[in-house]
Amino acid sequence: MVLLLASGVALLLFDQWSKKAVQWRPRNQAVPPPLGLRVRRVLNENRIYRSRNARIAMTLAWFIAFSSAMFLRRSGMWFRGEVSLIGLGLALGGAAGNLIDIWRHQSVVDFLDLGWWPVFNLADVGIVAGLFLAFWH
Repeated sequence: MVLLLASGVALLLFDQWSKKAVQWRPRNQAVPPPLGLRVRRVLNENRIYRSRNARIAMTLAWFIAFSSAMFLRRSGMWFRGEVSLIGLGLALGGAAGNLIDIWRHQSVVDFLDLGWWPVFNLADVGIVAGLFLAFWH
């Protein structure tokens, strides 16, 4: 449980810091690409983020996901290894990071641009990589 909380909180804090750091830069000012990765701030202002009911539903979905993961962990069916718990923490921390942005700003800051994929952020990386680790290991 400590690994889950530590990895989740670490990703959440790093995600929020990175979004704040990118917001200090002028919009769409590209940084020289390291390994084909550009840093370009894009504000994802999906219309649904402005709906209070949708935000409540997203928060409820987060709590259901967390509760379900804890149930599966305690039952011994899933998420028994340390790597799985770290992955689960990353996924939940990433989802919480985007959820915090949706509640606070009714938008999400995306800034990692590969050029061939939609722009994303560290929370998105945590969600995808974390779920991969959680279910793979």
